[in-house]
Amino acid sequence: MFHKFKVSNDLLGIFYMLLCQFSFATNDAFVKVIYQNYDEIFVLNQIIFIRGIFTLFFILLFLYIKKELNFKLIFASNELRVRGILESLAALFFFIGIALLPFANVYILLSMAPILLTAFSAIFLNEKVRWRRWSAVLLGFIGVVVVINPGKLETSYYFIFPIIAAIMLSIRDMYTKNFKKNYHSLQVAFMTCFVVTALFGLLSIYKFYDFSLKDIFILFIAAFFLALGYIFSIATIKIALVSVTSTFRYSVILWGILYGYFLFDEVPSTNSYIGALIIVISGLVIISRQKKIGVIK
Repeated sequence: MFHKFKVSNDLLGIFYMLLCQFSFATNDAFVKVIYQNYDEIFVLNQIIFIRGIFTLFFILLFLYIKKELNFKLIFASNELRVRGILESLAALFFFIGIALLPFANVYILLSMAPILLTAFSAIFLNEKVRWRRWSAVLLGFIGVVVVINPGKLETSYYFIFPIIAAIMLSIRDMYTKNFKKNYHSLQVAFMTCFVVTALFGLLSIYKFYDFSLKDIFILFIAAFFLALGYIFSIATIKIALVSVTSTFRYSVILWGILYGYFLFDEVPSTNSYIGALIIVISGLVIISRQKKIGVIK
C-alpha cells in the first residue's frame, strides 16, 4: 500500500534551523512594534527586561522537563557569566539597531558575525586561515560598504550598532569555543538570558514606562518565540551536522525583509539587496571552506 514517509535528519535539521530563525525574527519584530508605540530609545530597557522575565520562565520549564535544572552548576560557572555579559553587550547594540534602522538591514549587517569570527580566529586564536577564506572575509566587508552606501549614507551613522553587535557575537563565539566544561545548551541559554535580563533591568531604572496590558501580552508572545528559537537551535545541533544547516541561518534576512515590509512599511534599497547578496556569498564561501578542512562537521 503506502510506504511510510521518513524525513532524513538533515532535512529535519534544516527545517528546525528555518523555524529557529523565524522564531528569533518574530521575537525581534514584536520588540520593534512596542518600541514604535513609544518611540523613545530608553523604552528598550524595560521591553527587554520584561520580555526576559517571561523568557526565563519558559527556559526554566524546558530545563525542568529535560531534568537539567541545576542552579548550582549554572550560577557557579564563571564561563557562563562571562558569556552572558558578552551576549548582553551584543543585545544592547543589536536592539538599538532594531529601533533606529530598517528591520532587514539589521540582519544583513549582523550576518557579518561568522565572517568576523573567521578573521578573529586567525588573529587571536592562531587558526590557519588561507587566502580563500581571507578573500571571503574581504568580500564580506565590501558587502557591508555596499549596504551602508557611504556616498548617500542611507542608514545614517546608526549602521555602527549592528556591526558592533556582530563584533560582540564573534567575541562571544570565540570565548565559547574554549569552554572547559560541557553544558547543556538550555543551561547556556538560561544563564545568557538571566544576565541580559538583569542588565536591562538595571538600565530600566533610569526611566519607567506605563505599559498597557496589550504591550505585556505582546512581550509574553515575544518571549515565547524567543524561547522557541533557543529550543529549535538546540534541536538543529542535536539532529543534523552544522555543515548541513549553517547556510540556512541566512534565512533570517528573508524574515527581516518580510516583517519590515508588512509591519513597518519598509522597502530595502537596491544597495541593501546587493550588499546582502555579497555578504551571504561571503559567508557561504567560508562555510564551504570550513567543511573541506574539517573546521565544521
